[in-house]
Amino acid sequence: MPDCKKYGGINRSELVNLRKDLASEGIVVPEGDDVEVQGPFGVKLQATYDEPKETLKISIVKKPFYIPESEIWKIVDAGTAPYAD
Repeated sequence: MPDCKKYGGINRSELVNLRKDLASEGIVVPEGDDVEVQGPFGVKLQATYDEPKETLKISIVKKPFYIPESEIWKIVDAGTAPYAD
């Protein structure tokens, strides 16, 4: 599995809504377009938003050995699905 993915077709207002969705799940995304996100169980993601291209790049920075990348991507894919192309 890749350690990073790009999601396209996400405009600024959709990014704001995605942040709100994550906050309602207890995941706080810091302000800015290039941020590190702390997830549950020690998972750390790097999120980089490119506004002109309307892309959001997510990279897995750190994860416990017992959590497969594929499981992390299932959660990330599901969370971005309402906003990405």
